[in-house]
Amino acid sequence: MSLEFVAGCIGGCAGLLVGHPLDTLKVHLQNDSAKNPKYKGSMHLIENLVMKEGLRGIYKGISSPLLGVSAINAIVFGVYGRTQKKLDNRDALYSHFIAGGAAGFFQSFICSPMELAKTRLQVSKSDLGLLKCTQNIYNTEGLRGLYKGLNLTIAREVPSFAAYFVTYEYLTRSEKGNHVSTSRMLFAGGVSGLVAWIVIYPIDVIKTRIQLDGFDCKPKYNNAFDCLKKSIAAEGYGILSRGLGPTLLRAFPTNAAIFSVVTWTMRLCESIPPTERKKSHDRKTNIHFVEEIITNSMMKPEII
Repeated sequence: MSLEFVAGCIGGCAGLLVGHPLDTLKVHLQNDSAKNPKYKGSMHLIENLVMKEGLRGIYKGISSPLLGVSAINAIVFGVYGRTQKKLDNRDALYSHFIAGGAAGFFQSFICSPMELAKTRLQVSKSDLGLLKCTQNIYNTEGLRGLYKGLNLTIAREVPSFAAYFVTYEYLTRSEKGNHVSTSRMLFAGGVSGLVAWIVIYPIDVIKTRIQLDGFDCKPKYNNAFDCLKKSIAAEGYGILSRGLGPTLLRAFPTNAAIFSVVTWTMRLCESIPPTERKKSHDRKTNIHFVEEIITNSMMKPEII
């Protein structure tokens, strides 16, 4: 197993450990009724979860994304890098936009069933494990059930990753080849995460409701459009931003953690020569530093 593989896994896991509690809040708030809410807000929700289940309650469902983080990192950065290299002008912002969208599309096929299991585990009243939850979905809904919400996942991930990569590239660009500081890199990663969520958040709300529809209750929606129409009619347009606060609060540190932990893991292990380490802070190699960690390990052919 290469050092790059380890660094990528540690970075992805660090992001999950930082952001998962807030993701749990997001899912509960998205699925809560605006007319008859169980929770008065994020703090009330936290109090209820911690009182009933302890800290374990806000980390429910983390096993699913932990298992999938390696595959997702491989697809996101691998497809992003390879797509960008095939474009005529890889340094143009539109190249980052297109490559990011392609990465979002392909990783959706792993992300969708992973998020389905995660979401149901987060709201489950029983202590279902990941395997038991996945088995129950397959036994009751078949293979198609495991991919419930795939179309919405694709509709979310394509613009989300396009916005993420183009924002990150724009914010880390500097004039005349000046090196970009670590603090600026972390700031750019955090802001990119915010932008990526803001542009697609209403889609994520509907995705959550579709994936939870019929779970421990009678199904209410025929499809995504029916869910959108009924949700707005019953709860107003405010439902499309419900849970946005915890999501944005999670997005900044999660993205900063992923990039910083990968970078510092590589540095501490001294696997990169000083000249190459210096290059990793250059404008053109800032985002490609993480990409190369992943694509190089894929060529070995280990996967991040």
